[in-house]
This record gives sequence, C-alpha cells and structure tokens, in this order.
Amino acid sequence: MSNNSSKRRPINLSLLALTLLCLAFPFAAVSCESPMATISAEYTGWDLAFGGEATIEVSGKADKPASASKSEIPAQPLMIVAVLVLLAGLVVLARSKAGYLLGIGVGVLGALFLVVNQVAIQDFLASKLSETENLKPAAASDMVESRVGFWLTLLLTLGVAAYNATALVLGARAARAAQSAPPSTPGPTQSGPSPTGQAE
Repeated sequence: MSNNSSKRRPINLSLLALTLLCLAFPFAAVSCESPMATISAEYTGWDLAFGGEATIEVSGKADKPASASKSEIPAQPLMIVAVLVLLAGLVVLARSKAGYLLGIGVGVLGALFLVVNQVAIQDFLASKLSETENLKPAAASDMVESRVGFWLTLLLTLGVAAYNATALVLGARAARAAQSAPPSTPGPTQSGPSPTGQAE
C-alpha cells in the first residue's frame, strides 16, 4: 500500500495544483453583442472566491460601458468552500498513508461545490443584470455563460476522483487474484553424485 501511495501521490498533487492554477482563468462572463461591438465582463475563479471586479473586454467601435463600475461582486461562500476543499486535498493527499477513498472524496466534493457555485453565480449575475439594465429574466440569463476556467477545474477535480476510483478497482482485483492463486510448493529434490564423484 505504501508503494502504491507513493506512486499516486505525485499524480494527485499535480492534478490539484493544476486545478488551483485554473482558478485564474475566467469562470463566468456576461456578454452583450450588437452590430457595432461586443462587450464582455469576465470573472475568474479567484474573483468568485474573494470578490472583485470583472475584466471588461470591448471589441468593435464602442466605449467602455458606464455600468462597468458596477461590475464588482462579493465573495461567493460556495466558491470559498470549493477552494478550501482543494487546499485540504493538497495537504491530506500529500501524506503517504492517504487512501483511495480519500482521493475520491476530495475530487467529488470539489466538483460538487464548483457546480453548485456556478449555478448560483449565474443566477446572481442574471438577476443583477436584469435589475440594472431592465431586462427580462430570460434575456438576462441568455447573456450569462460559463467560461473555460470553470470547465477546466471541473474536469481536473473529476479527474482526481476518476484516477483514485480506477486505482481502487485495480488494487482490489490484484488483491483478489493474489488470494485466489494456489500456494507454490517446492519441487522434488534430486540426489546428485557425491562431491568426489565416486560411490562409497
């Protein structure tokens, strides 16, 4: 078990570290398209966890909208929990005795909180957009979308769970095969000539 744990540890830690790095990518965005320009306000994973203003991108012949100053959002509790799960996973899975089930739990919990938070932040942004721009809720929801950072972190957390689940299944199969194998018996010994090569 300790040998297998030492082999799994770098993979688990690498996946979790990559997941935390992907929080710097955009998670959610509010996009508005017109014949003149396209305006997008993006929030990274760290913006969702600790609060912050959106990164405004304008393409085409348009000025930065006046509502950009109102793009700040508060810290999202569910995102904070997701980050804490990932950080705790780094610490716990770094131990040599960390088991498969622990890795599965970290991956599943991280993915769960990421998904629930994404649904909550999309509803929050759509509601805020509907109030500030006097839009219908359906139209506001269509303007809010998930971005690459969310999908990458979700894929990596699920990868942690899938990797440990696969290792658990393969380890159980190997253990059953070792138990069902018949015990090895020593073969018959053959008497050879005496060291002198002559019979007494």
